[in-house]
Amino acid sequence: MRLTILAAVLAVGATACGSPTPASQGQAPSPTSNAPTSASSSDKQKPAVKAELTMQGKPGLGLLTATNQGTAPITFQGWPKLAFTNPANEPAAIPVEQKLVPGEGPSITLQPGQTAFAGVLFDVDDDVNSFAINEMTAELPGMVPAKVTFIGTDGRPIADMTRLKVSEAKVGTMQPAAQGVTVFD
Repeated sequence: MRLTILAAVLAVGATACGSPTPASQGQAPSPTSNAPTSASSSDKQKPAVKAELTMQGKPGLGLLTATNQGTAPITFQGWPKLAFTNPANEPAAIPVEQKLVPGEGPSITLQPGQTAFAGVLFDVDDDVNSFAINEMTAELPGMVPAKVTFIGTDGRPIADMTRLKVSEAKVGTMQPAAQGVTVFD
């Protein structure tokens, strides 16, 4: 059975503002990229972002939000990098393709308390290419990954994510508003 989960993923705040870069597995960075390609964990800023993926009434549809919970503004641009772990807390090799949804990602500066959005489309099936996931993180250039909390349609956190089996994902650009972020072609 194949379900499609639309979600919106979001900012994990960044201090560096660079051009969007492809982060799909197997893709090389764009030659016009200004984003750092290798930063040690000591070079990355700890996130002051609360990231949530809220499922909607339509099966598989969700909205991921990131809210700046820090005391200083954070600036970022482009796509968040998504990473997954399996129930054994090991990395799950789920390919992630970057999409221009709903379009180019503008430079966004989130003041404390403000929220940004990005669409995510999961392909969920129960085949040999699918991974049960335990956790998802989102990261922007220059930032450490932030854990994403999944919220059910009832408004409560989803405790057992292992029933969600993901074979691949698509992620849209970070946006200052939720309008259009979950519209993939």
